[in-house]
Amino acid sequence: MSQLGLIATEWRRAWRPGVAALFAGSLGYSLYSAVSSLFVEPLQQQFGWSRGDIALVHSFGFVIAFVAPLIGLLTDRHGVRPVLSAGLLLTALGYGLLATMQGSLGYFYVVHFLFALVGMATTGITVTRILSGAFDRTRGTALAVARSGLAVTGALMPMILFPVILRFGTAGGYLLLGAFILLLALPLIWLWAPAQTTGIRAGAPHVRGDSWRVLLAMPKVRILIAASVLNYVPVVALLSQMKPLAVDKGLDAMAAVGAVSMMGAAAAAGALLSGVLVDRFWAPAVAFILNIAPAIGCLLLLQHDVHPALFYGAVLMIGLGQGAEIDIVAFMIARYFGLRSYATIYSLSTLGIALGVALGATLIGKAYDVFGDYSIALMAASGSFFLAAICYLMMGRYPPEERLAHPV
Repeated sequence: MSQLGLIATEWRRAWRPGVAALFAGSLGYSLYSAVSSLFVEPLQQQFGWSRGDIALVHSFGFVIAFVAPLIGLLTDRHGVRPVLSAGLLLTALGYGLLATMQGSLGYFYVVHFLFALVGMATTGITVTRILSGAFDRTRGTALAVARSGLAVTGALMPMILFPVILRFGTAGGYLLLGAFILLLALPLIWLWAPAQTTGIRAGAPHVRGDSWRVLLAMPKVRILIAASVLNYVPVVALLSQMKPLAVDKGLDAMAAVGAVSMMGAAAAAGALLSGVLVDRFWAPAVAFILNIAPAIGCLLLLQHDVHPALFYGAVLMIGLGQGAEIDIVAFMIARYFGLRSYATIYSLSTLGIALGVALGATLIGKAYDVFGDYSIALMAASGSFFLAAICYLMMGRYPPEERLAHPV
């Protein structure tokens, strides 16, 4: 059978779990990072909280992050469907509880903590495990399509969510996000996601199911974790303040919402571009280029009054970095280490990312409160993207597939 025929056969066999993963990843907890900035100013106006008060919820990640390795271990041992289904259901419940807020900052913190805790089970730990197991020859492309789904949702959802928040307040916005999970993502996962990961075809040989300590002793595991953290943290930090950042740079409210959507559209393009490229070229080189672009984009935003066209161009460059992260890391885990401990390695990356996001997304709000603008945060984000680019290059050559059973 020709190469094209093999690819077509793979997609005919795997499209159902692929679609389920796409919707779960696009509508689960990860979506909240893309749209959370839309809630900042309404929460300020509704309850009188400061941006620093609202951003403080990101610091909970210092604790929540440590549940990621547990979710990875459960996924590797018991399969994706039960873990992901429970996470989706509880995330929707979390949105419902956020919708019942009456102005208590303590209530907001407690519910947000629990919301983020259960949301961890709906992230790439589980979603990319479905895709990495279901696809082999076009794994990078499949991961990119799913990642672009989150990016497209991040681009379109602000346009739906913003008028809902204007009309029904933050409660209406939270309920809308929960409804999408219950009506779309959860049914598809229950119907089409494999119940056991061991039943998913794996393209690369399986590695031995190592402990977290053994995995972290591998230098390339540590390098990949560092690269993913340095890549993802500045993206989430900037997204968490994107609308007020745009207003601070001189854009009006609707143009600022458009910038949030532009970020999502750029992430979709970056995801598709990176996915197609890593199936054909050395993944670290692709990751290097797609991190240098957002590093430059952050520097372009240092001007006090940024022309809307320049602002959108810079956001486009930053969005490329966002789109590249999840599918490139997922591809590289499978390509460098195999699939047997895939979710555990991915969860260790998620642990590092969550700890970094807890610090970065909290500090960006505090930095605004202290300095009155986002210049320091933008310079820090640019440096982080540059370091990520260097770390990806340090991964070196792909190991021969026969050595994946005994990675070093």
